[in-house]
Amino acid sequence: MRIATGVMFVLAVLAGLILVGGLFLDTRESADARCWLDDHPAGVAVSETALLSAEATLVPVGRQCTWAAASGGDAIVTQTGWPRTIGFLAVTVVSAGLAVVGAIRRRAGAVAPLVVCVLALGAAAFWAN
Repeated sequence: MRIATGVMFVLAVLAGLILVGGLFLDTRESADARCWLDDHPAGVAVSETALLSAEATLVPVGRQCTWAAASGGDAIVTQTGWPRTIGFLAVTVVSAGLAVVGAIRRRAGAVAPLVVCVLALGAAAFWAN
């Protein structure tokens, strides 16, 4: 049990760093600037007003860019962060399971990976809003 807690703690720290670090990279300078620096999706109008909105998002933890379509129809939305959010959620679910098993066995240390995940998600929520 203690080895599993240690392994999950390391994974939780890494997943948390990837989550918050990825959000930082997606929004450094500003979300608008990062949208313009990334490749534009196919079908986007070529103009200075093509970017309709850009924002940091919490689910998934990343950046959402809304572009004007060249055809004049619906807007085109791009979103970053799905892979790291899914990986983080997987680590969180396993950490929560480990915390439950640790509580049943009266091992308080088993909750540490879950605490790391909650703190990382809190940091991402603070950054995104």
